[in-house]
Amino acid sequence: MTFRSSSLRLAAFSALAVAVGAVTAPGASAQQRNCIDVLAGMNEFSRFVGGVVRARAVADFRNANAITIFAPTNDALAGGARSVLIDRLFPLVDGNREADPVLAPAAFQAHVVQGRHGSAELGQVSELATAAGTPLRFSMANNVLTVAGQGEASARVTRADIPCSNGVIHAIDAPLIR
Repeated sequence: MTFRSSSLRLAAFSALAVAVGAVTAPGASAQQRNCIDVLAGMNEFSRFVGGVVRARAVADFRNANAITIFAPTNDALAGGARSVLIDRLFPLVDGNREADPVLAPAAFQAHVVQGRHGSAELGQVSELATAAGTPLRFSMANNVLTVAGQGEASARVTRADIPCSNGVIHAIDAPLIR
């Protein structure tokens, strides 16, 4: 679904934020909010959070303890990559998009690893397993951290070490699945 106007986009994002519980007490810091609520409070991740909601995986993200999320930004999920992923993870069923009960949650789990892993640490490890059981490989070159998923999926960390109460988030410039 593509929103054509800013007001519709803002209204939809506001409704999404309420749906995942991102509305917190005034002055609440990111360290006091869990990772999914922090993501929902950041407009640049609204597509990723929307997918988590549609995949019915919010509770998994909210209840997880000590996780690292590699969250694709809205720009990373735009264009051709977005349409392929939408068609695969949320196929049309009787004219409505329904979450594939196996693929959709697994796709989001492919962006999560167990443990709080800051960017400095990730630049020194070679590989970690995702919650979906697939490997992520890490490399650091010219102070840019790159994450490689299965196949040809690869992304650069564009914003590192976003804190949250149950882990840490790293913004990436491409999804880690193809």
